[in-house]
Amino acid sequence: MAAEIFMGIYFNLSFWYKLIDETRWGAYFSLIGCAVLVVMNILLIPRYSYMACAWAGFCGYGIAMLLSYFVGQKKYPIQYDLKAIGSYVLLAAVLYLAAEYVPIENIYLRMVYRTVLLLVFVAYIVRRDMPLGSIPVISWLIKK
Repeated sequence: MAAEIFMGIYFNLSFWYKLIDETRWGAYFSLIGCAVLVVMNILLIPRYSYMACAWAGFCGYGIAMLLSYFVGQKKYPIQYDLKAIGSYVLLAAVLYLAAEYVPIENIYLRMVYRTVLLLVFVAYIVRRDMPLGSIPVISWLIKK
């Protein structure tokens, strides 16, 4: 799943080279990421089976994403709020670990617990980046 997130980030980072009309960078990053993925698959699948594919995708997309970010910062700098991005990633990782490693046998309690964890994440997003008063329907309800 993280590999697909990396691919999504890479896609969003890809706009800088389109804006400056240097689309060859997209080919370079994609070829390097693809080479990493293919080489890792060839080397690791015989030993680790399908899990090697997941890790290869993680590494290939991760490298393409990082290359696009760092080269993009040199060619077309964009000030990303890395502190905010890091806080989301850290909170998501902590909540994921809390969901995975707190053993709850009862399925209903486990679902309630994990739903509460998800609501904690949503509440953090709303509190940090989306004040409820800025949503038209909710601001209308608050005024009444």
